[in-house]
Amino acid sequence: MAYLLGNRNCIDSLRKDITDLQGAIIDVFSRVGAVRYPSWKFPDKISCDLDLVALLERYDYEENDPEFSQHSHVLLLELVIDRLLLLLQSFTGYMEIVTSKHGVPASKLMGPSMSIGLAVRKYWNNLMKLGSLYQKVSSEKKFYKDDDPTLQTMLTMIDGKEHIKSSPSQGPLSPNFLLRSSHPQPSDQQTTNPESQCSYYTVSVDTRTVGCQTVESALVPCDSCATAQASLREVSNAIIKACRSQGLPSSLCKFQEVVQEMLGNRILSATEMSYWASEQSKDISRINKQLIELLQLVNPLKAELEASVVEKGKLKSQIEDFIKDIQKEKDEQLQKQVLSNNCLEEIKQKNLENMTQWEKEKKDLQKRAAALEEKVSILKEEQTLQHNTIRDLKLENEKLLDQIRKVRADKSEVVALEGRVKLLTSQLESKSRNLQDSTMALDKERALTKNMLRHEESLQAKQQTLLQQLDSLDQECEELRISVSEAEEDKTRLEEEIMEIEQQKQQVQAQLHEQQALTKQLQEEKDSLEQATTELCKNISELEVVIQEQKKKETLLVTFPELNIPSDVHFESSGNVAEDMEYQMQANSIRISILEAENTRLRSSLGKLRDSAQQGNLKLISQTQLWPCPGTSPEMSCEAEIPKDGARVDSTVGAMVELERKADL
Repeated sequence: MAYLLGNRNCIDSLRKDITDLQGAIIDVFSRVGAVRYPSWKFPDKISCDLDLVALLERYDYEENDPEFSQHSHVLLLELVIDRLLLLLQSFTGYMEIVTSKHGVPASKLMGPSMSIGLAVRKYWNNLMKLGSLYQKVSSEKKFYKDDDPTLQTMLTMIDGKEHIKSSPSQGPLSPNFLLRSSHPQPSDQQTTNPESQCSYYTVSVDTRTVGCQTVESALVPCDSCATAQASLREVSNAIIKACRSQGLPSSLCKFQEVVQEMLGNRILSATEMSYWASEQSKDISRINKQLIELLQLVNPLKAELEASVVEKGKLKSQIEDFIKDIQKEKDEQLQKQVLSNNCLEEIKQKNLENMTQWEKEKKDLQKRAAALEEKVSILKEEQTLQHNTIRDLKLENEKLLDQIRKVRADKSEVVALEGRVKLLTSQLESKSRNLQDSTMALDKERALTKNMLRHEESLQAKQQTLLQQLDSLDQECEELRISVSEAEEDKTRLEEEIMEIEQQKQQVQAQLHEQQALTKQLQEEKDSLEQATTELCKNISELEVVIQEQKKKETLLVTFPELNIPSDVHFESSGNVAEDMEYQMQANSIRISILEAENTRLRSSLGKLRDSAQQGNLKLISQTQLWPCPGTSPEMSCEAEIPKDGARVDSTVGAMVELERKADL
């Protein structure tokens, strides 16, 4: 789904979702009030005070800036989460108002910052409370509906004894009316039976005359009735308080509120008193059940309390023993702390010494690296000079080859010249290869020195981390001293801290061992690098000597060629005949040594050719293969004649080399 990040359709749908969520939040706020909690996206601001219009105007899709569009996509997703969290918090506030006894709205103070999981858990708990409250209310309604028929029959029997001649507005309110007002009938029954609805709100009228004194005909109420009803009211108030304190529903409270609204402080009739007593008996039965449940809970708690008292005595004795053990451990820990402090000081001194040594070694390595770089630059300059000389030699070689083509009559001189040229080229190639190898070795040494410098920097970083760890260990030692003073109050915490200190000590020891191993490895690497640098210096000096000798030989060979050269070729002269003759002798001796080496190699190749000819493995090589046309390479420009009987072999250097290679095969 990464390809959808910054998509225009996704951003537009998120903006619509945010506006819809904000509308739902405003609807909830109109019923609950503003819920003040810190914002999930902007914790320094209140969630309900965020300016969403400005945020939506600021973070929108940008065609020319895909990075900003991706940033806007992520921020809009976070705003959706923020709005959903605020909606959950407002739902919890609404449910708290519904479930509270007095229906008082929440305070306008800012609530604590909470995570999404905590807000969801709080919402779920309030939802469970609301569900349990709804179940209680529904059970009470069911209970009252079940009790209605018996009460109605009883009230109709009492109403048959009363005689009311006036209209319902003039007569007193009957208990039937109070009962029906406190328990309304369903709406479908009221709509389907209009006649019963009319009789529902009318007072029952006697159809026969009964000679008795009623409440209306009594001139003064009875004192005993007044005192009995007053005591009944006090008892009912006490029962209602008991129900509220225990969190039980009170049916008497509802009946008392209805009576208070309808009759005030007037004396109740006998039917009303009987209904009062029935409601009171219901509340008393509820309280009785609650007391039985409480006793069932209290009795095992008493047994547990007695057992806990016994365990308390045992624990006191154990605590005294633990205090003694803790005191001993405290003394041992102090001794260990002193030893650890001494060890830490020694480690610090060793680390400082190692740091100074490493800095000195680093400076030495830097100096050596600078010297090696200077040598490399010098060698590169020499290499460029050698390349120039090689180019000059190649030009001279081409000139000589041209001369050889012109003067092909003298085959022996041509063979010698070609051999010399090949020797010179091979020597130059070998020298160039040696120089390349030396430059490669120098580059490798430079890379090794750079790696060593990086390794030293990493070791310094590790050293700094170790010093920081030592500082942290000092702080932990101070914390341990404080914890030792508090160990008398909390034994378990002290044991855990002791275990942590031991683990940290082991870690420090392991780190020390690792540091020592690293120092040993560094020392070994340093020794190996020093040996390698010394060997390189020796090799470089030897190569320089060899290069100088080769330069001298090349200059001699170039400045003093053979004496039997054509008259057209001119060579440089110093002006002094004796010196020129000495140089000519040196050049001739070099040529003689080269020719002797060439002769030994030719002898060995001739012996191999004779052996192969005797065995019958010798193959003929045509002159076209050995001596190609003038347009071909000069290296294969010689002729070879091999007779079929194998008696005589007359070939040049190129033919001998080719035959030697095939004989080896």
